[in-house]
Amino acid sequence: MITLPPKFVAFDLETTGLNNAKDEIIEIGAVKFTVETKAGRVVPKPISEFETFAKPNMLIPAEASSVNHITDAMVENAPPVGECLKKFTAFCGQGAILLAHNANFDAGFLRVAYAKNPQLIPGNPVIDSLVMARTILPELENHKLGYMAGLFMKRAEFAMKIDPAKMHRAVYDCEMLMEVFVALLRRRFKEKDWEMANIMANMAKYKGVPQFINK
Repeated sequence: MITLPPKFVAFDLETTGLNNAKDEIIEIGAVKFTVETKAGRVVPKPISEFETFAKPNMLIPAEASSVNHITDAMVENAPPVGECLKKFTAFCGQGAILLAHNANFDAGFLRVAYAKNPQLIPGNPVIDSLVMARTILPELENHKLGYMAGLFMKRAEFAMKIDPAKMHRAVYDCEMLMEVFVALLRRRFKEKDWEMANIMANMAKYKGVPQFINK
């Protein structure tokens, strides 16, 4: 039994492009979860979800819409990103460990967005699940979230159904990240390794070294 499990926030952004100097956030999704032991196996325990569109100061390029399926009409009445960030910060709270798959991308966009919209910036550590996946499973041909999710599902390591039509939408990708992250660490962690007091040091063994949005 994990007496004091950590809290995580798996988060994902959808953007108008790949360059945080000129592109903008158009959707923020996040899933807060902890872990518990069921039938002798550590599994994720969802707590709550967060999702919001953000209205950018530009039109969404067709190339971006073709990937994330977000159109100008969908964000027309969305709040500006500054308001979305306030809600995201409140959702994360204090003490949760943030997770992103390719965290340099997501954390980079957040740093720019918080800088343009001065306010309280989350001080939570941000862990890159992509770096950890490459460290724990170096033999995989690729470490994309969808690929690993399909692999773990085939091995009956989690029960989430994969729906390609929903991929690259923020909350769905967060749910997938939650499942993949726990399945990944389960390969190296014993039950006691999941304790809040030990989790940061144990993730660091597999290159789960935190970065921070406010630095």
